[in-house]
Amino acid sequence: MKVRTQQVLNKRLFRPVRIAGFILGSSVALLACVTGKPMRPDGGRKPVAYHTDTVAAPPLPGMKVFFHDTLLVSLLKEAVYNNYDALIADQGIQVAGARMLAARAPLAPSVGVGSYASNIRYGYNTMDGLGNATTPGVPQPIVPSYMLGVSSSWEPDLWGRLRGMKRAAKHRYMASQMGRAMVSTRIVSDVAYRYYELVSLRDELDIIRRNIALQTEALEIMKIQKLSGKVTELAVQQFSAQLRHTHSMEYAVRRNMARVTNELNMLRGGMPDSIRAAESIFSEKMPGIVHAGVPAQLLYNRPDIMAAASELSASAEDAHVARAALFPSLNITAHLGLNSFYPGTLFDPAALATGLVANITGPLINRRRLKSAHLEALAQNKAAWYRYQSKVLGAVYEVRYLLSAISNQEQQLLFLQQESSTLTEAIEIAKDLYIGGYASYLEVITAQKSALEAELNALHARKELFFSNVDLYRALGGGWQ
Repeated sequence: MKVRTQQVLNKRLFRPVRIAGFILGSSVALLACVTGKPMRPDGGRKPVAYHTDTVAAPPLPGMKVFFHDTLLVSLLKEAVYNNYDALIADQGIQVAGARMLAARAPLAPSVGVGSYASNIRYGYNTMDGLGNATTPGVPQPIVPSYMLGVSSSWEPDLWGRLRGMKRAAKHRYMASQMGRAMVSTRIVSDVAYRYYELVSLRDELDIIRRNIALQTEALEIMKIQKLSGKVTELAVQQFSAQLRHTHSMEYAVRRNMARVTNELNMLRGGMPDSIRAAESIFSEKMPGIVHAGVPAQLLYNRPDIMAAASELSASAEDAHVARAALFPSLNITAHLGLNSFYPGTLFDPAALATGLVANITGPLINRRRLKSAHLEALAQNKAAWYRYQSKVLGAVYEVRYLLSAISNQEQQLLFLQQESSTLTEAIEIAKDLYIGGYASYLEVITAQKSALEAELNALHARKELFFSNVDLYRALGGGWQ
């Protein structure tokens, strides 16, 4: 009988140990069933060259070196620091930094200081009440208690779950920094776009005014020719209509200048004001030469690719954290303090109280939820991988197109400038032929109209060439260094 009683006691004594072993074994077995390895940015296919050049380029110049116009550089500096989108992105970095600090906190033990005082009357028919009544020295019927001490709790990072959370937060902090860099590159390109557009609009206004003077002179000639009976009222009316159309173009350009000026003021974060700009886009020096280098350099220059890489790394850490959650966790708590029935004896040596508890818990009932969370994290990691690859591929194609576009635009501008020079000379030839009776007034109108269109086309082509150079600078990752 005694042997059987001892067996029962041993069975009850070791039951918690067997349950803990079952939890640990179940968790490890469940972990072995979960497959899938998270993806990271150090893989994938990347082209070795945009065209045929496989030589790495020197570092991209800063915007102060790339843009030669000091007025533009001044606007860029003001916009990068004062633009509201940039200020919002700065706060995003602060938020990510705070989250990174919060993710580091669980790695260290938590320590707290506390005190309490209580007066409890236990029922006699309870374990505490009956035990207190039969224990000498325990105050009756109300049991006071005073406590002053420190307590600590710590979860050892056995499986790297907490370290994974810390690394994920760090990667997202880096992504937020690259997000700020993306905002800077966009602001630089937007300001440069509108600056060059404003300069070209001033040129366009000068061209239109110069053509208004020529057309006004031609209209006066037609009026004199009408008085002498050489032309009819129809010729006068056609020259007058052409002049009015050119006047309308002047006011359309003025409207666009006001729009671009407002957009520049908005980008620099300032109140409405006039914008100082270069006199002419034809005298404006083309931005600095940019060497494209090899596509692999985009991985370290373009902030959108670096942000996507950081998000991919963070999602890989999330998958690791979700996987580590399938393991049992260990939590250790300890306390050290003073405990007494009476305040007067609270600081006696006999009032010293200590405690140490180790607790291990593992997933048992909620294993499906943890497994599904891990599978979800792996799927999100794969989606982040595809986004990263899409960014890389899109950047390569963007640079490849811009290199080709700039080359073609340079040739296009050359021919348009030659066309404009030829048609400008044709105006005087048409006027001389008309006065000599060898051409009709319609040929004069056509010559003036064609010359105006050709000059504007050459202006727009040069403006687009400036735009493409700015686009290439942005596409290669310039504007935020």
